[in-house]
Amino acid sequence: MGRVLFTSDNHLGRAENLRAVYEAYDGPKDYVRGSACMADAARKGYSACVTDTLPRWMDGKGDCKSIVIGHGITGDKLYALDEKRPGIDTRAFEQIDVLLNASTGTVGIMASQFGVDEGKVAALGLPRTDALVGRYKGDGGTVLADHRRSYLYVPTFRGPRDGKCLPRIDWQRLDELLEDDEFVAVKRHYFQREPILPRRFRHIVEYEPDAASTPFILDCDVVITDYSSIMFDGYVAGKPSVLTLDDGEEYLATRGMYLDWPTQYSSRLVRAECNEPLLLDKLREAAACGMGPVERSCRDLVADMCDGHATERVVEMIAGLA
Repeated sequence: MGRVLFTSDNHLGRAENLRAVYEAYDGPKDYVRGSACMADAARKGYSACVTDTLPRWMDGKGDCKSIVIGHGITGDKLYALDEKRPGIDTRAFEQIDVLLNASTGTVGIMASQFGVDEGKVAALGLPRTDALVGRYKGDGGTVLADHRRSYLYVPTFRGPRDGKCLPRIDWQRLDELLEDDEFVAVKRHYFQREPILPRRFRHIVEYEPDAASTPFILDCDVVITDYSSIMFDGYVAGKPSVLTLDDGEEYLATRGMYLDWPTQYSSRLVRAECNEPLLLDKLREAAACGMGPVERSCRDLVADMCDGHATERVVEMIAGLA
């Protein structure tokens, strides 16, 4: 068995999919932060390179395998591309041996976005979701578990060209409407350094973006988001969602979505700005009724292989290649 290089442009604590596989893989291995190190992986004697970032060109790749935990791209927009990073050498996509995907239903989408043959897309599930399967509210050990109705607000990152801004929710008004047994946890995207909340409220608290999301997903009753893929993690855990629509037209014009947004993602939609009572009504209804047909259909399409065994399948696949 050859030595495997695990690499990401994130630190390993944030690279949840990669970390799960790295910790479970018991063969010879190294982790190096910075996907640029892929370029020398073959020359340094690695038999396989596993990354959760868009892959780098591997000059003299030879038999060294390129294994990518999929990120989406569309046109000239690279979804996994930090605005501060230089452009990606798309020749690297031609070198991908295996592109890991969350579901059988989106193999074609993933293959087309990376420009690879569908035979290279392995629908093995996302390793990070293993920790969500078969667990319940309270298993996360967060403050959300201490309240009868708990809501997790996790908006996606807005880059310079991605729509306008987050919904201008009147947090003071929402805090006044919340009952004593209700709680809202706010977690901004880790690219966004500025806090969302102007201050701490009685029923609403913002947590550091680098804090792991899984415990909050386990302990919430409803996920509030817009375009973030964290809604899929919520669906794996059986959590309904409420989607905010405030800058949908602008965001879609620059980024686009794989499915028909928002109707294929959630049945509970709201323009949150200046609509705090309606937003809260949607949240309470979702907490009471759970996931509906739209949410279950979305989960079945985009996460059918997220069954709690993704990590072991990925580890077995890597061991076979290495």
